[in-house]
Amino acid sequence: MSFRNVVLVRPGELTIKGKTTRKRFEQLLMQNMADALKTAGIVAELKRGYGRFYVYDSYEAVKVLRKVFGIKSLSLAVEFEFKNLDDLLEKSEEFFREKVKGKSFAVRTKRTGSHNFTSLDVNRHLGERLLKYASKVDLENPEVSVFVEIRENKAYLFTEIVKAYGGLPIGSEGKVVALVSGGFDSLVASWLLLKRGVEVDFLYLNLGGAVSRCYTIRAVKSLADNWCYGYRPKLYIVDFSGMIRELKTKVKPELLGVVLKRYMYRAANSIARRIGAEGIATGENLGQVSSQTLTNLNVIDKSSEFVVLRPVLTFDKDEIVEMAREIGTYEFSSMVKEICGVYSFHPKTHSSLEEVLKEEEKIDVNVFLESLANVECIDIRHSSLTDVGCTEEVQSLEIEEIPEDAVILDIRPSEKFQTENIPGSINVDIWNLEELVKKIGKDKKYVVVCDEGGLSREAAYILRQIGVKAYSLKGGMRRIKRHNGR
Repeated sequence: MSFRNVVLVRPGELTIKGKTTRKRFEQLLMQNMADALKTAGIVAELKRGYGRFYVYDSYEAVKVLRKVFGIKSLSLAVEFEFKNLDDLLEKSEEFFREKVKGKSFAVRTKRTGSHNFTSLDVNRHLGERLLKYASKVDLENPEVSVFVEIRENKAYLFTEIVKAYGGLPIGSEGKVVALVSGGFDSLVASWLLLKRGVEVDFLYLNLGGAVSRCYTIRAVKSLADNWCYGYRPKLYIVDFSGMIRELKTKVKPELLGVVLKRYMYRAANSIARRIGAEGIATGENLGQVSSQTLTNLNVIDKSSEFVVLRPVLTFDKDEIVEMAREIGTYEFSSMVKEICGVYSFHPKTHSSLEEVLKEEEKIDVNVFLESLANVECIDIRHSSLTDVGCTEEVQSLEIEEIPEDAVILDIRPSEKFQTENIPGSINVDIWNLEELVKKIGKDKKYVVVCDEGGLSREAAYILRQIGVKAYSLKGGMRRIKRHNGR
């Protein structure tokens, strides 16, 4: 038989676009598919037809192409030319007879072009030919679906349809800057924008240090490597530790979260202007934390000159986490811990623009401008973790149990420490950490504690850089409370 292996690719929403737009979208999809295949090291012939794309001689292409946005579904098929209905039926019988042997089946035919037979003719006659091999015909719940797709004088035979993710080809809807922490929400939000054809560049405002930077890079890279086909996404990193220190020193604690978000938006606006983006995006979710009430979001929004996109605004947290599992970012996002939450206590859920502007008058704007003067730019898909300084040392700082001889350093705000703490622990500001350790003694063993284990990883890393044996308590105080059933 003159069968040729082919992956039959079905585009999704782009097929309902106007002629000019559809042509442009199809060209983008071809480009993105080619990039995906090249990235995976797959050498295959790629062709475009009307309403279909064809990838020849590589069934391996399905796994990677189902992650190319703009594709609705794919099938592992065989292609052949036929002369007439009898020729079509004979070759189809040869292909399917072993597949339906002893099983129930149904024939499903689609046809485009001019022929002297109908799709129903193919269903009926091929069904008759295959019935002698099968147990029965079952149109409602067959064990094997026999698919025949006819396009002019060529036919495509297959038994499965592999669902892809649909959407629009990346590059069809402009560019945005997505504020990312590496956590579940911001990466799922970025994925949803990619699905709608947006080129997403990422901005990480680092409130911690080398450890937070490393975990965030790993998480963003897990998204970029598997979904950002057709362009070269950039991850911009800005050291925002000076900014958080400025805010912590001068802004009322209950308003710190809102003011911080406004400066984050301003930073995203700066990057957006620099790269020609048309909007900024966040993983904000309505009502999830204090800064994400409708009132506070309204105040925060007024700091941005660009449209603010929030794709996961109405999702439940468990829905977002489930999506993270589906798209492959869950494992890496679960290792990213919150940093900004450790700097605020009893945050205000309903702030006014007037009181926030009054707090912002206290801030030295030069601190903000200095943070933006040194922006790190990473070609996230084409850089390895080693290239960007994510060493094994940065990734092995956590400990699950506190040794009996360890000195416990609690770097949470004093208000939280006074409310609850580990007996015998010492409350210290992270910026005074090195000075305290030098007084106690660099020869001792230290375990650093914070809310979730994010900032304590940074602290442990800082101490290791000066030769101290230091660890971060995995999961922080929240893990202890969960363990104690509180």
